[in-house]
Amino acid sequence: MHPHLQSLSLDELADRLHDLDGRRTPVGWTPEDAVEKAAIEGRILALVTSPPGSTTYALPIDKPIQLRSKEQQVPARLREIRAGGLYIETTGRWVLDTHVEMQIRLHDEDEHGLRARGIVCGVERGAVLVTVAEQPSEAHERRLQRFVLELVRQRGQS
Repeated sequence: MHPHLQSLSLDELADRLHDLDGRRTPVGWTPEDAVEKAAIEGRILALVTSPPGSTTYALPIDKPIQLRSKEQQVPARLREIRAGGLYIETTGRWVLDTHVEMQIRLHDEDEHGLRARGIVCGVERGAVLVTVAEQPSEAHERRLQRFVLELVRQRGQS
């Protein structure tokens, strides 16, 4: 229905989503805007949950995040939302295929924040790439959707 969205970068998709959010009225979006919003959100999630690969589709971001595995929990900084996952600057030693949980706080009073799970699929000095492609349940998928879309909406805020 919106084939033009297929060629847009994550940055362009985020800008379009921001524009649509600004057009929301107290009673919601127009039917046309609601359909476009859903299509944009779907495209963003399709890119982020695609297999890791090109950084052509990357959205710069600077957001504090907690990264946790069974062995460690460390503060980190989310630096990019990419096609294929999330690029996170972090300390600690990370091993490929480690299952991790990521948590962001939306504001200071937010005790629990938003959480999503992923798997470390790339390790660099001081950073990891976390893929979120494998979500085993609908609940995980809903958490991931809320997590990613909130990050996209809050980009530039830290």
